[in-house]
Amino acid sequence: MKQTVRLIAVAVLIFAITACSGIQVSQDFEQGFDFSGLKTFAWKSNENNEWGLTDNDLVDRRIRNAIVNTLTAKQFTQDDSGNPDFLISYDLTVEQRISSSNVSGGVSMGRSTRGRHGSIGISTGSQISTYDQGTLLIDVVDVTSDKLVWRGVSSQALPDLSDPQQLTDRINETVAAILAQFPPGRGE
Repeated sequence: MKQTVRLIAVAVLIFAITACSGIQVSQDFEQGFDFSGLKTFAWKSNENNEWGLTDNDLVDRRIRNAIVNTLTAKQFTQDDSGNPDFLISYDLTVEQRISSSNVSGGVSMGRSTRGRHGSIGISTGSQISTYDQGTLLIDVVDVTSDKLVWRGVSSQALPDLSDPQQLTDRINETVAAILAQFPPGRGE
């Protein structure tokens, strides 16, 4: 019995670790575009001549700083003088999603006056919960053609991060994971 409880506990731990490991990202890009000439960037403004989020300056600054810091670390230079090689922009959407599960389980171990004991519980009733799904898009636009040439995306369940430093760290990790794929073909 003790061995079975340990095996189940290890299996639950492995599942929890693999479910949380890594930030899932994807990219799409214009095939045939020569990314090797891109050295300098500037922010692409939207219709209102603004950048990024308009309703949350704190998150906007964190995302913009993460993008600038990551691109700078990759040897790109920010050029606001009016002659950059590419423009960068981002879009962040948050949607509430519903998750349901028909099976749940648990493991318990304890001690009583009669000795040690363990139990395994499985429930088959429906469990419904809601969570926020965040999607961050980072776009690269060619200045010459004014066309989108690269897009990186990360979509993930958003943890409840009430600590500003934790939120900043999560944004930095997500932006770094997305931009690790830029430019395409660069082995990083």
